[in-house]
Amino acid sequence: MGVGFLARPLDYIECLFISAAQEPRESPLERNLIHSVESALAHVERRLSQGLSRWLVVAVNDQPGLDQLDEPNFCVAHFLEQVSARWARNQVMLIADVGLSPYLASGHSVVLKEGLVDLEASYQAAIRLALRFADAGAHYVAPCLSLPDQTSRLGAALRSRDLVCGLMPYSTKFSSSLYGPYRSTVGSSLGFARKSYQFDFSDAEMALHQMDEDFKQGAEIAIVKPALPYLDVLQDACRRSRRPVAVYHVSGEYAMAMAAAKTGLLDPQAYFSEIHAAFARCGARYVIGYAADHFLHHVSD
Repeated sequence: MGVGFLARPLDYIECLFISAAQEPRESPLERNLIHSVESALAHVERRLSQGLSRWLVVAVNDQPGLDQLDEPNFCVAHFLEQVSARWARNQVMLIADVGLSPYLASGHSVVLKEGLVDLEASYQAAIRLALRFADAGAHYVAPCLSLPDQTSRLGAALRSRDLVCGLMPYSTKFSSSLYGPYRSTVGSSLGFARKSYQFDFSDAEMALHQMDEDFKQGAEIAIVKPALPYLDVLQDACRRSRRPVAVYHVSGEYAMAMAAAKTGLLDPQAYFSEIHAAFARCGARYVIGYAADHFLHHVSD
């Protein structure tokens, strides 16, 4: 059951948190460290030996601010450069998260001005991130501002610099109660809810329309997020697109499963095997998440 999909471990994209600290530390997400650059490199080497080669790279900043992008040893860029220097481009797939929440004191995915979304400032901040990451060796940048022109604006900026880097937007990113552990990990505290610019969970058609627009604007892969409450949306997205779709099994979904496993209410290995098979039935090409250990265990069995 699901063997055709689960026998291909390279379809799993592991979320990888990186900070400027010299040592790794625990995160709110069990079995997922906040890495230093060096520990992240060791982690990549270990995962490659296990058969996993794809990562979504996310910054954890103790001191938010976009000025760090100009520093030569900015943690995410430094990691991307080091991976690119150690492994051939076809050996790994590095996706750099272009979300503003780790970099802004507000904790939001957009720049706010007097409580309203400043579209141009948001796009310009995302462009700065995307250019830095692409120049450092990212294979894809993943804009998650939940703004309609994020894909076209980043694509134009990349082309203007002749940077070879794909676009993998969070196209159908719903406003959700399931992002809490992630926000805690990256230090995102919110002044108000993000419902003003993320898709309402009752409006699946608008979210799918945005995916269609992202593909028209040059996206190579689209992301559906969260996963389990939106399997109908995931299936519709996969059926209407000829391009690959990734599903993000988000932090709250993962944390609930691990909490239930601690009490003995479920077998985590059986649970993750079951949901990965469900994503495959929907047509997902990639799964993004925090359960790489469980995924690889299933494959090895």
